[in-house]
Amino acid sequence: MIYKHIRCTGHPRSGTHYITGLIGINFLNDPDYLKIYRNHELPDMVTDPDTAYFHIRRDFQGVAESIYALKERFGLDVESYEAFLRRRYCDMWRMENTRTVMTNVRTLNGQARYPGVSDFFKPFSMTPHEFWMYYNEMWRKIAEKHPNVISVRYDDILADFDRTMAFISDRLGVKASKFKNIEKKIGWWK
Repeated sequence: MIYKHIRCTGHPRSGTHYITGLIGINFLNDPDYLKIYRNHELPDMVTDPDTAYFHIRRDFQGVAESIYALKERFGLDVESYEAFLRRRYCDMWRMENTRTVMTNVRTLNGQARYPGVSDFFKPFSMTPHEFWMYYNEMWRKIAEKHPNVISVRYDDILADFDRTMAFISDRLGVKASKFKNIEKKIGWWK
């Protein structure tokens, strides 16, 4: 491997747990992928040339549907999917929604429950599509300047698993041609 460290992040509901898990079991031989998982950070985390920074992205439709399905987890109060698409995140976020939600997280090593919600979207005065575009464009720009930023699409993993894993392998400088998939769903669930 040409990098000393790996960090993985992406827009919420982009398949970050799944792809980070794949990287953990296939390239680090470690199912505890949370060691390299960095939630949903912005590109200012890119500071070390010896670290591979994976930006995990997913097409907007899948992201939007998944956020809406777990809107309580994000403290979002909205009456319909159509309204969710039109409103700004800061206008949907409600403090009173943060007390009673329990988040289930399934990892490769088991599962856990966490009380409360994420306030990730609270400060953003953008609609879901505007924020999705903003977040991914920031990562695209930083990837142009830093070859250690590697963008992986969740949709590509689903469409062509072996080819996408070979791309990851090549970018990490690892010679591998067989890859293990994860059969069970991991990440947040209702």
